[in-house]
Amino acid sequence: MKNVHGSARLPLSLAVYILWAAITILGGIGLSGGQQQSLTEGLSKGPLWNVVAAFLFLVAVIALTGWRDLKFVAPKPMSSLRIMWLPALYIIGFLGIAGVLGLPPLNLMLLILISTAFVGLSEETMFRGILFQALRTRVKLWPAMIWTSVLFGSVHILNALTTGEFLNALLQAFTATLSGFAFMAILVRTGSIWPPIIYHALWDFGTFSISASQMSSEGASGDGAGWAFLLPVLLVLPNFLYGLYLLRNVRNDHVLSTDETVAH
Repeated sequence: MKNVHGSARLPLSLAVYILWAAITILGGIGLSGGQQQSLTEGLSKGPLWNVVAAFLFLVAVIALTGWRDLKFVAPKPMSSLRIMWLPALYIIGFLGIAGVLGLPPLNLMLLILISTAFVGLSEETMFRGILFQALRTRVKLWPAMIWTSVLFGSVHILNALTTGEFLNALLQAFTATLSGFAFMAILVRTGSIWPPIIYHALWDFGTFSISASQMSSEGASGDGAGWAFLLPVLLVLPNFLYGLYLLRNVRNDHVLSTDETVAH
């Protein structure tokens, strides 16, 4: 199965996507014992072994297929990391809010950190790595970026299977699509998948830390439910707009040939 490129690459990548989603979602249902729970509640019970398993599955796929163009390289040039100023402000802000609310216990913080690190590794490898590069063998750059972001967002709808909250899952799918486009822009601008992996992991770490801090507060009322839906959109909108800004001068480049995908 080594060096799977050309016309077979996209169908195989889509099959990998389906299996990866099954491992992630069905594994999460298994860890919860079939009981519906929030993502933060799941994190509080231990590492997300389903996410770890999904990432290891992708590692095995990459080893078997010989895909070496997934951008697991250093940023080129290193000065391109200057674009990470807004992501850095986001992370500092998230952790600052969690600190004001009252940080969760250290053991829970470590669980969140480990689990979100694997979420960043697994989801970025699947979408900004495997799927994006496969789409580039069939379509030009901008359609590949858009399709990657939409597929990334849409898979979050499946979270409803574990949380039982379909409307919240739809909202998460929409906001994930917006954030996914920012991750995509960072990949394109730095030429490396490591910055979006780190940003994705720290974004989740910050937001889950806030959620865990809120869970420790008693007596939260249902007032302002409208804001509960509007706030996540307002939160990620600057992220999405910044992604568009980063891509303002990026051409809708040609479809990559087999030789180009092998050479990367």
